[in-house]
Amino acid sequence: MSHSPEPKPEFILAGVVMKRLVAGSETGGSFCLFENRSEGPSKTPIHLHDGDDETIYMIEGELQAQTPTETTTIKAGETVFLKRGIAHQLSNPSGKPNRYILLCTPSGFDEFLEAAGKLKQPGDVPGPPTPEDIARLKEAAPKFGITLLPDWPA
Repeated sequence: MSHSPEPKPEFILAGVVMKRLVAGSETGGSFCLFENRSEGPSKTPIHLHDGDDETIYMIEGELQAQTPTETTTIKAGETVFLKRGIAHQLSNPSGKPNRYILLCTPSGFDEFLEAAGKLKQPGDVPGPPTPEDIARLKEAAPKFGITLLPDWPA
């Protein structure tokens, strides 16, 4: 069993604060786990993962998940599974605060987040991505099997 009492690092990516609860290095690469929150409107780029699946469990608020074939609003207490290889986008169009658990199987997204995101510092307030944020994301994505589709940012 592994237990880490140290504070968990938080990253900002696409306007979302992502707290890494469990790193892939702690699970032998089986999974990584995050607690994510958005205090206002946010939107990921439309993207797909070549080698990992995402499962989202909403704790509070709501989140919209869009794939080529459907758009689903996930509310508190609900779960959605996003299979690898399927393009998707997550957004908080309401702009109201939300909080959710993100499980990535296998791990790897945690390493992507370290490369593409920004380590949150005291006083940092997430907002729309800056040109530097977008450049970092575009550079890191292919190294971690993530394909960004061309219409982001709009």
